[in-house]
Amino acid sequence: MDASKLTTRGADFLDEYGIEFQLGYEAKDINKRNKEIILSDGSKVPYDKLLIATGGQARVPRTPGIDLKNVHVLRSANDQTKIKEAAKNAKQIVVVGGGFIASEVTASLQKKYNNVHMLCDFNAPMDRYFGYDVGAMILSEHEKNGAKVYCGVNVFNLKYVGDKDGNVKKVVLENGYEIDADLVVVGAGNIINTDIAKAAGLEMDKNGGVKCNPFMQTSDPDIFAAGDIASFPCWYTGTNLRIEHWITALDQGTHAAFNMLGKMVPYGNIPFFWTNHYGKGMQYVGNAMSWDEIHIDGIPRDNKFIAYYIKDNKILAACAQGRGKDLLTIFEAMNQNVLPPADQIKNGTYTPSDIQKMLKLNKNGGACRRANCC
Repeated sequence: MDASKLTTRGADFLDEYGIEFQLGYEAKDINKRNKEIILSDGSKVPYDKLLIATGGQARVPRTPGIDLKNVHVLRSANDQTKIKEAAKNAKQIVVVGGGFIASEVTASLQKKYNNVHMLCDFNAPMDRYFGYDVGAMILSEHEKNGAKVYCGVNVFNLKYVGDKDGNVKKVVLENGYEIDADLVVVGAGNIINTDIAKAAGLEMDKNGGVKCNPFMQTSDPDIFAAGDIASFPCWYTGTNLRIEHWITALDQGTHAAFNMLGKMVPYGNIPFFWTNHYGKGMQYVGNAMSWDEIHIDGIPRDNKFIAYYIKDNKILAACAQGRGKDLLTIFEAMNQNVLPPADQIKNGTYTPSDIQKMLKLNKNGGACRRANCC
């Protein structure tokens, strides 16, 4: 997509609704006493309510040669433009990492250019999030489409070797094995931008996120947070979560806006993610940072399955491919808090069809988002 098409609202909309939109200014500090934002040019912006949605930045491993030409990260529209331009003439592309960005970039570039090597820091792509069986399915998709995948690579111990003009030419693994490359895309994770929140003295959680209540309020009731930086209480798991996904950021920003206007609408959305490799989509609902077991209904390599992530007999999350309707039923059952215990799903007492009959419907015949809304 052309970067110019990524604007969510045009200038006419902003003018009509009296929204002052400033580019080229960095927010350097928050003066809570005077309720002002200090900008990089020294000017000040007053606030009654403030939302911090500073997101994250791509993690750049400090390894030899990381600053060579044609070694890229992917975070912004400008990044993707540079990668696409470099890919046009690349003889061999190396993608570093085993998470969402690295795996999806591998699939995208391999599908178009057919010359991609992936250096995966997991036992299989994304197995840290989905487990090995689902990760192995993603690995097989890469291999079926001609991508070369090296698993178990320590991406923080790589070396990048360049030519006399400073262009990357090789990636050297920890064991000394060399892979030719004239374009490298590094997907080594995300660092959240919390410096301004920390400097303002806002309470942080143990994992470094900005701690929020269900209304997305921080420890200062006039300051709110949303998106990658926000650590929020999840009613479904009973734990605090911090989720790096644009749908979550969009939903949290919407809730924060309501609450900054005094509506006091708690954020209680069950997370919903998806990924796409070689034209095959996979969806994921809930959030399981860890699990006791994974119960799989179906066969991942056949691209038709649901995997349930279970802890203490509770289904914390599920992912599926080729069974979108069933997964949406699980998603709605989570939202309405009527999902049966894991053992009753494992032994077949309840199927997705049975669970669908348990869902409450609104007056228009659609499913309600939460069981206590009617």
